[in-house]
Amino acid sequence: MVYVAVLANINGNFPALAKALERIEELKEEGYEIERYYILGNIVGLFPYPREVLDTLDDLIKNNLVKVIRGQFDQLIAMSDPHAEGLDYIDQLDLEPHVKAALKYTWEAAGHEGREFIRDLPIYLVDRIGKNDVFGVYGSPLNPFEGTVLPDQPTSYYESIMRPVKDYEILLVASPKYPVNAMTRYGRVVCPGSVGFPPAKNHKATFALIDMDTLHTKFIEVEYDKKLVEERIKQEGLPEEIIRILYHGRI
Repeated sequence: MVYVAVLANINGNFPALAKALERIEELKEEGYEIERYYILGNIVGLFPYPREVLDTLDDLIKNNLVKVIRGQFDQLIAMSDPHAEGLDYIDQLDLEPHVKAALKYTWEAAGHEGREFIRDLPIYLVDRIGKNDVFGVYGSPLNPFEGTVLPDQPTSYYESIMRPVKDYEILLVASPKYPVNAMTRYGRVVCPGSVGFPPAKNHKATFALIDMDTLHTKFIEVEYDKKLVEERIKQEGLPEEIIRILYHGRI
């Protein structure tokens, strides 16, 4: 059986990403044939490890292990003028002050090379593993960055989401930040949950493991040291609101 690991919402949280990747390696040792990793965006965002995350993903891409697409925050970094010397454009965005502060930090910490890496990422994921065609997006098929797929909805809701990409056997989305595994008459809709962005209090990093023969999906949880992230947030002078999100999620 061939598996794929699906991750999303890293949000610049390198300790969480490192633990998720460590768990994937353990699963391989346990006998799971994990052929590829899919990462559905926000690779950067609120937390202060953008350079470490980008370097790790770059290595995985070079080793042909991973396919990565842009998320909403990635898109905000990518849309900056590559020839501009500053990042004043972030102040013009309709975002909360702590999110603007985090994006400014990310823009600077990523550097020119990191921003180019993000700009080179595709918006959609299209792949074929075995007999199944895969379509992936951060938000929703018709609205890749601001669209939202809700968790815990009736089958008819997921069928409406899946209908625009019904030629594919599986639709991968990142937007709920909570795990979703819904079978429809068109195909399966899966959200892997969130690796780095806590959607709620006591969040553990979560990713999906999908058997690409049967599309059977299970969700894997891992724990990471949030104290490390908290200390880094303080060290880099980011707003305390980001620490609150780290422990309690975003209300």
